[in-house]
Amino acid sequence: MNHDLDQYVVRIDQNKFPLLRALVQGGQLQQVLTSVPGWPRAAVYQPLPQVTAGGDNLLQLGLIQLTAQLYALPSAAYEALLRSSSEYWQPAGLAELRTLFSTPGVDASTFRTALKATLARPLVQDHTPHLAAKDHGCHADWRPDGTLLFEQGGTWYLVLAFELRSLVPWAQERRVFGIDLNDDPSLCIVDAARTVQMIGGPHTLLETLRREHVAGVTGAQLSPDEIRLVSTLGYAAGREPLEAALRGLLGQARAVGVEQLDLRGLQARFVARSRERATLDCVMAWLPQALYRAGIKLYRVPAANTTRACHRHPTQIGTVRGRMFHCPRCGEAQHRDVNAALNVLTRTLHIRHLEALK
Repeated sequence: MNHDLDQYVVRIDQNKFPLLRALVQGGQLQQVLTSVPGWPRAAVYQPLPQVTAGGDNLLQLGLIQLTAQLYALPSAAYEALLRSSSEYWQPAGLAELRTLFSTPGVDASTFRTALKATLARPLVQDHTPHLAAKDHGCHADWRPDGTLLFEQGGTWYLVLAFELRSLVPWAQERRVFGIDLNDDPSLCIVDAARTVQMIGGPHTLLETLRREHVAGVTGAQLSPDEIRLVSTLGYAAGREPLEAALRGLLGQARAVGVEQLDLRGLQARFVARSRERATLDCVMAWLPQALYRAGIKLYRVPAANTTRACHRHPTQIGTVRGRMFHCPRCGEAQHRDVNAALNVLTRTLHIRHLEALK
């Protein structure tokens, strides 16, 4: 295995776990002595059959079909998957449905009607990456021979391998950035000049679909196929602003700091979490790999008290009320995410300073 390939982990549907165990017993999945970064206890397998992609949720291992969340990739990798797949099937009218999903003020019942109409039509062969961000700044080539599967804690995952490169030219003056991970906004990005970028906000339609489905509102409950497609659209909607921000970092960053987080145990829950999953995937996988390819240093700094400590007085613990942070010494309210991102930036600059002294 070429360890310099970029690897992205996607989840396999639970109903396929017995099939995967049977493939192991039948010798079509052979265990290999390698590891997947971030998954130290995983049992890793290499598939012997040819690997092809058949759709946003469909992977072929020879004649065996696996349902896996192939749409949950960064845009460059997603595009590469479509380019390399001779028989990629997508819902007819997916582009129109995504446009409707992203249009502000769309009524949930109107969207559900369009969703049902889309799924009622036969799938079509389509190699257009309707779900990819328009300008993400990277190019990828898929390497099917680098495909792995692994099992950890009774759950199976798919590892897809790509050759990735950045297409974004560097600015003449590059800066150090700190990033705070949250849910609203998804990311808060700051630099030493205290330029603030708030990336990604709540998706009203997505939250309405979830709430009405869970509440059992008449006519609002979604079928498994509808849930799958709404989750796909929610993921794409969450991915787009994140990749726009990542493109900016690829051109402007000298170094980037994020919190050191262990997110392996987090599970996505229905459509409410599809957007948030894109944020986690971005911070844990897309960001570090894209920065690495662009030659930009990534620092994972201690996460303790980034929200509760004041960035002006690091030893002072304040209080958080809603979206605001209150420091007793400052005597003024600050946005909690900006304060946290500035703490991440300060810790990143400190680590860089210590490195320079070595």
